[in-house]
Amino acid sequence: MKRSRIFLPALALFAAASIVFAQAPEATPAVKIDLGAKYVGWGSSYSVATPYDGSEILTPLTVSAVPWKGGNFYAQTEFAHGDYTDSFNGSPETFSLSTLSDTVVGLSTNFNSFAVPSILNLAVNIPTGDPTWENKQSNSIVPTEFIDSDYRGRGWGLSAFYGLSLPAGSEQYGAAAGYLYSGAFNPNYGAAPPEQLKLGDSAFLSLNRIADRGNGQTDVLRLSAFFFLPTQIGGADSITMGPNLNASYGWSNPKAFSFEAGVQYFMSAQIVSTGQQASLGTRFYATPSYAFGDLTLAGRVKYVLSNGNPADNPLYFGGGWLAGLEPSYRLKLDSSSDLRFSASFDYVNVSNAGPDSSGNLEDVSYGHWTFGTNYEVSL
Repeated sequence: MKRSRIFLPALALFAAASIVFAQAPEATPAVKIDLGAKYVGWGSSYSVATPYDGSEILTPLTVSAVPWKGGNFYAQTEFAHGDYTDSFNGSPETFSLSTLSDTVVGLSTNFNSFAVPSILNLAVNIPTGDPTWENKQSNSIVPTEFIDSDYRGRGWGLSAFYGLSLPAGSEQYGAAAGYLYSGAFNPNYGAAPPEQLKLGDSAFLSLNRIADRGNGQTDVLRLSAFFFLPTQIGGADSITMGPNLNASYGWSNPKAFSFEAGVQYFMSAQIVSTGQQASLGTRFYATPSYAFGDLTLAGRVKYVLSNGNPADNPLYFGGGWLAGLEPSYRLKLDSSSDLRFSASFDYVNVSNAGPDSSGNLEDVSYGHWTFGTNYEVSL
């Protein structure tokens, strides 16, 4: 059931880029501290080699401050403890890991350029995490095509993001561009020789349209793309990912119904040593939610297509689907602090994920659940 490692760098890079290019925490009157505690658990139904399961306890921390009007300095990290069990070697094997993740420190600022509102975001990934963690957990977790790994342990990274907005009546049109540099790190462990893995740098382009529909309601149309340089192992090109294209539409009503729906398309990648073409399956998703005052009920569905490789190819991935539900509640403590409680459950079905006792491929399902709280205070 083990998935080929060839796409782990690619998936990791796309996840990292998504995090780095996300909007920085909103500016606050002074200093804002957000401290969380989260439990994550999962298990699988694979009938031949069990278990493939695990659990994590995460304590994310975000600190943000306003150095000047329109500016926002932020730092994000988390402490994690994880227990991961898989049966890839024929008998259950468990890793217990505890350490900090990587730390992201960044600065965003609003200003006018070309006489229009603009934003600049600069961020640094500091390798305070364990670079072997993601490799050790890879056989135990729910496939990252459906649920991203919470932990990050990689090399130095730098990112720059610039965007501008063009007002047009009740609508705004925006454009943004960014670049993510990833430094080399060694993800191997145990008896494996050192492996200097450098995830391919990526460039990011985005276009969006935001329309004000009154009473706090907006709808948003987004188009974006990532372009990748080759991923290298030991200084030699290993795999070159094809461009990743994304399109989404969303409706936001903070007092009632909201949703977002979109598609992610991955063009073929090329394995440099063999010239073989490989790919990641196209993904469709929707995230509806409804706000009942301070209580929000959110759902999510995702459908991932097969990557098109033959079933006997080591790079084959059969696709599958996810359905999940997440209620959350915000409890206002006073004028400067609040608590947010959340829980979630996701059901994931992976098509043709592993051979049964007769050697025929069978579907494997996962249950994935979380419980957590965040304490947020402005000082």
